[in-house]
Amino acid sequence: MTHVESVIDYGLPNNAQLELRVPYDVKAQHVRFTTLDGVPFTPVDADIHHRTETLRGISDPTLMLQWPVQQWIFGAGTTIPIGHTVEDPVRLGNLGLKHEHIQFGSGTFEPRLLAQWTHASVFARAEATIPLYESAKGYKPPYVVAWSAGPTVRRFTFMLDGQHQTVAHWHGLTDEGTGFDAGGVRVLIALPMNITAGVYRELWSHGFDEQTFHQKTTVSLMITTTRH
Repeated sequence: MTHVESVIDYGLPNNAQLELRVPYDVKAQHVRFTTLDGVPFTPVDADIHHRTETLRGISDPTLMLQWPVQQWIFGAGTTIPIGHTVEDPVRLGNLGLKHEHIQFGSGTFEPRLLAQWTHASVFARAEATIPLYESAKGYKPPYVVAWSAGPTVRRFTFMLDGQHQTVAHWHGLTDEGTGFDAGGVRVLIALPMNITAGVYRELWSHGFDEQTFHQKTTVSLMITTTRH
C-alpha cells in the first residue's frame, strides 16, 4: 500500500486551526493459490473472492478543528464520505458472485477526536475514529484508536506507535480482514528545506478471530510549506 496525504492547515484566532487531510491511496493485492501441501493451482472461478490487482483513488478526507489549552491540543472533526465504496462483499460472496473487499471510503461521516500532550521534548498523542451508523450499502465501519508517544532529541523523534481496530460489519456480518491490534517503533529525522523523513518497524501485530496481520518496514516523507 502506498499512501499520499495532502494536509492544509488554516490558522484561526486564539492559536486554533482548521485542518483538512486528503489521502490518496494505491492498494496493490497479490494473490497466489496453493494446495494444502504448497503446490500451486488455479481454482475454478478463482477471481470471485480475491484477485491480483492494483486499485487507486482518493480515500475519505478528514476535516478537524484543533485548539490549544496550555500543554494540550484538542481536536474534533469528521471524515467526509467521498471515497469509493463497494457493494456488500459478504452477501455477494455467499451468492457465489464476483465482489470486491477493498474500499477507499466507508460511506458514512465518522466523527474523530484528538488529544495531544507536550512537555519540553516529550509528547503523547491519541486519536479516535468513532462511527455512529451503517452506510446506505450496509457497511458499519470499525472503531479505531491510534496512539503514539516519545521524545525528540535534536533532529530526531523516537516514538512508540500503536493502533486498535474493532471488527467492521456488512449488514451485521463480519467483514474479513478487519479487527486487529498492532504497534511498533517509528523514527523521524528533520532534514533541511522543511523535510521530515521517517521509518517504521512493526513490533507486534495480531488479528481477531485467529487472523494474522503483519506490516513490513515502512518509510515516510513529509514536506511542509508555509504561506502567510
